[in-house]
Amino acid sequence: MRLLNQFHFRFAIVMLLLATMALPLLAQSDISVGAVPYKIPQVRRVGEGSKYYLNDSNELLIRVNIWGRVERPGQYYVPAETDLISLMSLAGGPTSRSRLSNVRVVREEDTGEQDVLTVNVRKYIKTGEKRLIPDLKPEDTVVVHGSGWQLVADVAQVIGQFAIVANVYYLFFIAQR
Repeated sequence: MRLLNQFHFRFAIVMLLLATMALPLLAQSDISVGAVPYKIPQVRRVGEGSKYYLNDSNELLIRVNIWGRVERPGQYYVPAETDLISLMSLAGGPTSRSRLSNVRVVREEDTGEQDVLTVNVRKYIKTGEKRLIPDLKPEDTVVVHGSGWQLVADVAQVIGQFAIVANVYYLFFIAQR
C-alpha cells in the first residue's frame, strides 16, 4: 500500500510540474485571442528589381518588417503611404512592456548605406504631433525594444521554472530517502 501511495505522490508531482511549465505557453496564446489575423495579400512586383508591389486592387504596396515587442512581429505588405503608427497597429500594437521612447527604423538609403532613425512614439502619444512619426519606405525594418522590466520578468520566469524543477528533484530523489 505504501508503494502505491508513493506512486500517486510522484505522479501528482510530475503532473504539477507539467502544468506549471505549460502555463506560460497558455498565457502567451491568450494575448492574441480575438485579434484579427493579418492575411498576406497576393502581390506582384512592379518591374524587375523594384521595391514596390501591386495587389489585386492595383494598390501600390511596400514590404516592411517589424521586430521585437509587438503582438504580431513579421513581414507586412502595406500601402506605400503607411506610417510607423499604422504599421505598429497592423502588427497588433506594442506589448505591455515595450519601450516606446526608443523605437528604431532601419532603412537602406539609395546610396547603399544604412540609416537608423530613432522615434519617440511615447512623445507622439502624449502630444499628438504627427511630425514625430516617419512615413515608411520600402524594405524598412522597425525594431521595438523591450523595457528593462521585460528583462527582469524574463529572468524571473526562468528562475521560477528552474526552482520548480529543483523542487521536484528534491521531492523525488532526496526527500524519499
